[in-house]
Amino acid sequence: MNWANRITLIRLFLVPVIIVLMLLYPFSNALYAGWTDAIVIKVNDTVTYTLPYAYLVAGIIFIIASLTDFLDGYIARHYNQVTTFGKFFDSIADKLLTNTVLIVFACANILPVWIVVVLLGRDLIIDVVRQILASKKVVMAANWWGKVKAAVEMLGMSMLFFVGFQMFNGQIHGNGQWDEFGWINQVIMIPMYLATLLSLYSAGNYIYLNRKMLFDFTVINNKPKLPEQKENN
Repeated sequence: MNWANRITLIRLFLVPVIIVLMLLYPFSNALYAGWTDAIVIKVNDTVTYTLPYAYLVAGIIFIIASLTDFLDGYIARHYNQVTTFGKFFDSIADKLLTNTVLIVFACANILPVWIVVVLLGRDLIIDVVRQILASKKVVMAANWWGKVKAAVEMLGMSMLFFVGFQMFNGQIHGNGQWDEFGWINQVIMIPMYLATLLSLYSAGNYIYLNRKMLFDFTVINNKPKLPEQKENN
């Protein structure tokens, strides 16, 4: 097994570690959130910044895992280590890393559910498009917009490990300065908003660039006609 594949497997094995660490501090349940140790910094008389050690470690591991996504691809191309295993499991590792963390963020009310639905739905659509093209022996290459979307999404998700609004005692659906809809959290959410828009645009761009193959109905319309059977007299 080459180094590109080893790095892919490392990223795959890091996913459950990140999820377990995130689940150790359930922000969504105030009755149980608080039993783990955390970094506590007093911002002012009413606001305290609380960063659980579990989220701190999970965030660091997530950043490392995200960087390996670019590293294994670079090694595979630069040192001619591209394999079928790498192509298949690199995609699986990427989706597991981002999608599982997105779901946990949504469950913890750190990230709006609608953003997670859009991002997961986009991945599903792209997978369907790839399957359709693969059935016609067409390989859909990675798109530049898709790469930008992935980079912005990784940046936004990395930030949420350290500066989610609930870490400032913000209220869910609140409009205060430190709440979910407050201006501070909205600034923090800019990369995720941008990643959502880029996901929609890149998906549309994928479909547009491959529209001829996707909407080619010649195979259906040109079915060979069965010979007509003569009626028995």
